[in-house]
Amino acid sequence: MSRKMVGLLIPLLALLLIMSTPAFLKLATPVRAQQYGGTLKIALPSEPNTFNWFAAGSTWSLDVLYPSYDRLFRWKNGTLVPELAKEFSVSPDGLTYTITIYNNVTFQDGKPLTAEDVAFTVNVLAQQDWTYYHGYFKSVDHAEAVDTYTVKIFMKELDVGFQALGLAVMNIMPKHIWEPLLQEHGDQLAVYNPKIPDEVVGSGPFQIVEYVPGQFVRYKAFDNYWMGRPYADELIVNFITEASTAILAVQKGEIDAYVGWVTPEVVPTLLSTEGVGIHIYQSSTFYHWGFINTRWPFNITDFRRAMAYCVNKQEIVDTVLSGWGIPGSWGVVMPFGPNAQWYNPNVENKYTFNLSKAAEILDKLGFKDVDGDGWREAPNGSDFSFEIYPPHYDIIRIRAAQMISDWLSQIPGGGIKAIVRVLEWKTVWPMIKKAQVDTYLLGSGPGNDISWLYRRFHTRETGGTGNWAHYSNPEVDNLTEALKTTLDPEKRKQIAWRIQEILADEVPIIVLYYRKFPQPYRIDKWEGWYRPLTGGIFNIWTLREVHLRTTAPPTSPTPPPTSPTPPPTSPSPPPTGPSPTSPSPTQPGGGAANTQFLVMLAIIIVLVIIIIVLLVRRRSPV
Repeated sequence: MSRKMVGLLIPLLALLLIMSTPAFLKLATPVRAQQYGGTLKIALPSEPNTFNWFAAGSTWSLDVLYPSYDRLFRWKNGTLVPELAKEFSVSPDGLTYTITIYNNVTFQDGKPLTAEDVAFTVNVLAQQDWTYYHGYFKSVDHAEAVDTYTVKIFMKELDVGFQALGLAVMNIMPKHIWEPLLQEHGDQLAVYNPKIPDEVVGSGPFQIVEYVPGQFVRYKAFDNYWMGRPYADELIVNFITEASTAILAVQKGEIDAYVGWVTPEVVPTLLSTEGVGIHIYQSSTFYHWGFINTRWPFNITDFRRAMAYCVNKQEIVDTVLSGWGIPGSWGVVMPFGPNAQWYNPNVENKYTFNLSKAAEILDKLGFKDVDGDGWREAPNGSDFSFEIYPPHYDIIRIRAAQMISDWLSQIPGGGIKAIVRVLEWKTVWPMIKKAQVDTYLLGSGPGNDISWLYRRFHTRETGGTGNWAHYSNPEVDNLTEALKTTLDPEKRKQIAWRIQEILADEVPIIVLYYRKFPQPYRIDKWEGWYRPLTGGIFNIWTLREVHLRTTAPPTSPTPPPTSPTPPPTSPSPPPTGPSPTSPSPTQPGGGAANTQFLVMLAIIIVLVIIIIVLLVRRRSPV
């Protein structure tokens, strides 16, 4: 090759090297067209009990922490998609998980997120039985970082649903903050509330900077968020306990979305409000009347059966929900979505609304109206009553509790006195966890693998962490353990059906309904809201992508269904066994990495063409 040709190639190669640098690629990547700026305002119906994610159990504590943390995987419309996990594999025996995470992730305090943080988080959940998600990690022996960005998780036993349940709900916690706290507080870390903002640090799109009790949590956009800075400069989560007040605030444009309890009758009013849209989704949450099974008389199975005959689920759906939902299954498992394949239809009519049947059972148990005042006394002749605690922020559950109380009062031969207590949920939730109430109305999430039944109904020697009813049955313990270790789908189905039969027979809880939710949000200021079929509008994809409107708002908001419709069918559920290979990852960064690849490819092609042309011209006669 001549010196002249070398002289041509050297600058071209230098140009190629320059163009391949991250700095150039960042410049070469098209700037997102959406507009940065603004304060996104979301309202919740209750404030958090704690900012300690390890111990957080209430929906509102989890929701308030949601914008600040990332996960390895996340469920999106019934499909498990990777987030921090770049590569994922499981050993043939299902006992070793190997996960490689992305290497460009930092916490909001500037520290890098590494495999050490992942291993630390897994080990805390596996070894500390006070953690909220401990039930999903009981099969873990330990986790360890094998290099800076690769972690291995070693299992004590096969756990078919571990990825779908445990790894999909696990926020990655910074080891440099929480390991010293764990060493200092030990088990008392369960009641420790971290300092804001120094100790509430994640790697998510928004960082908590201020908390005013009873009013709001304020977040700022994380500029160095590894998937690209969110568009909104600021996020404010307000606490508005009265649904009517929150709805009015949406209508006035004072808040941008209300992630609370909207009754169906107000939907037409919202839809007639200019600039307001409605997101409607079918929730798999099972809303139930829960009994503390260790408290008398709810430790008597026949007494719980009597309560089952006093509940008219269909009437609750028809009147309180105006048809926006379906009656709950006596076996708890819902007949739609990923859990539909495990649903046992044979328990559907286990109990019917029959107050006379309830009276018959109560008479046999000795609960009778001995003084003729219209109320049944306890078997020893003393006055008897119990309490029902619905959450103060949900008028639907308050009304349902009142209906149950009315039905109990109408039992032939003397009613059962059930007193509805409406207190701040921040006060009631710790009482439920400590089994200090008689009964409660709670909404609980099921999980997308049927082994979630283990967490909800397996005996807990140390209390709740999912089994808030404190239910205990040795056969159910064995069956829920078998669900975790059985790979064959047909055998798993048989196990799940048997568990549902026992739950229907022994009635540790009564699932009242599965609810269809309308959520109002502003469509005139913000666009880019992500509206999943199976979840609310306050989600990680909305937080990453919602932005100030750059186009004209829709001429009309989203219409509701003209009549109550069956819940939507979720996409195909994930495989029941551990996947030996990584799921097809969605590249993070809103397609930025794909754009960089295309830019590089185009540059290389152009350079190759130039070199070929020069070589051809050199060899051609003048």
